[in-house]
Amino acid sequence: MTAVLLTLFALVLAGYVALPLLFPGQADPLPDPRDPVTLDLEEEREALFRAIRELDARDDLPEARRTALRRRYEAKAAQVLRSLDAREEQLSGQPVAHPPGSRRPPYALLTLLLLVIASAVGLGNFVLPRVGGSTITSFFEGDLEAGRALQELRRIVDRNPSAENLMTLADAYWQLGEAEGAEATYRRIVAEITPVPGLAYRRLGFLTLQTDLGEAKGLLELARAADPSDLDTLFALGELNFALGRRPEAREAWESFLAQPGGAGDPDVVARLELIDATESLYEAVEREPSEANRLALADALWRQGERERAVEIYFRILTETDPDQPEALSRTGQLLFFSGRVEDAVAILERAWSLGAGDPETLLILGNAYFGLELFADAVAVWEAYLEVADDPGRVPDLLASARARLEGASATGEQLYAAHCATCHGAAGQGGSAPPLAGNRNAERQANVLEIIRFGRGLMPGFGPTLGDDEIERIAGFVVTTLAPRAATP
Repeated sequence: MTAVLLTLFALVLAGYVALPLLFPGQADPLPDPRDPVTLDLEEEREALFRAIRELDARDDLPEARRTALRRRYEAKAAQVLRSLDAREEQLSGQPVAHPPGSRRPPYALLTLLLLVIASAVGLGNFVLPRVGGSTITSFFEGDLEAGRALQELRRIVDRNPSAENLMTLADAYWQLGEAEGAEATYRRIVAEITPVPGLAYRRLGFLTLQTDLGEAKGLLELARAADPSDLDTLFALGELNFALGRRPEAREAWESFLAQPGGAGDPDVVARLELIDATESLYEAVEREPSEANRLALADALWRQGERERAVEIYFRILTETDPDQPEALSRTGQLLFFSGRVEDAVAILERAWSLGAGDPETLLILGNAYFGLELFADAVAVWEAYLEVADDPGRVPDLLASARARLEGASATGEQLYAAHCATCHGAAGQGGSAPPLAGNRNAERQANVLEIIRFGRGLMPGFGPTLGDDEIERIAGFVVTTLAPRAATP
């Protein structure tokens, strides 16, 4: 049957391919290949138009700043449009060369086509996926498109909704990031298959974390009951219980993780248990007496353990329930806003924290970085000078100070200085990563066009710097990332 289907398909294909070759006068001419210069110009044009539209929608910049940026983008777009017109005029004057044709049939091509058809018929049983009983061959080992593979998997499941077939389909959705299809299929498995595989419970639990923590917890507990030694389930249960304030259950899940053969000594789980040890007494103190002092002690411990979001949740409660002028709570909240890309909001809160006595190095360093990012260079110089008076380790602040002073005098900052001011807080001073991915040893950071676009327009949680930095500054940062940071060996 496979050979018959392939033969019919090959004959249809032969008709589409051979007829234009045999009768070239009856076929439409092939379009000319796209000009790469024109493609680049068109992409730049669309990026500028998109930036102008996004700029019009922004209300976090002063009107004068938006007007200046709009004029700059429009001028750049006009230049690109002129270049496009010039390129099209240049190409229009170049005749498209067509080789002198002949009416003789192209025997070599037809012979090759027939050989391909014969090979397809002979190998058909081995090329098509084999379905027998509940067995499905993998559709992701070859070069088949993911969409075609999913379509075929759905057909197979319709014919034979076995546990293995349903799991294969659900896993395909999962691997492709198709959350809706994956959830629907895993729910079908839970409803129709007995016993339910632990993997189905676990992944369904992950998919419901954003919508219903209670359901997610129940599903993860079912996953653990189905497979008590699964490390991913144990780790996720620990994280979820800790987020829900169920620290004893979190501890038990993580200790069970370490007790498994493949989990012994896992550094991430060891660190989570150390976090519980470091904060348990502080949590208990807050539960006994939710005073400002107890909350501050707990929030500070969480902040220093790297749990900034959880710490700021507590700081925010202090600001809204007990003391709106608490300097430490203001400073840490402002720092988290800065790390999230909300620089102007961060400046407002950090300035208030500083005026109320928060003169610690952390506050001054981040406030200086925020000022520099907003091109308030005189303010950045003043804050960083104050930082050097109280900091034990000056770190990279002297270089930042030199850059800010140079900008005040009209000199251009280097790519390294701009990176230190705008990027190092999240990506690390040496590109080693932090709250943002590492750039050192990152192959994606070696592509100039990719880096330029991300810096200019942002991606994910990273804000775009197009509205706050000039094109030449963005190009200098990208040059530093591509030529200096990306080639470095990644730091563990």
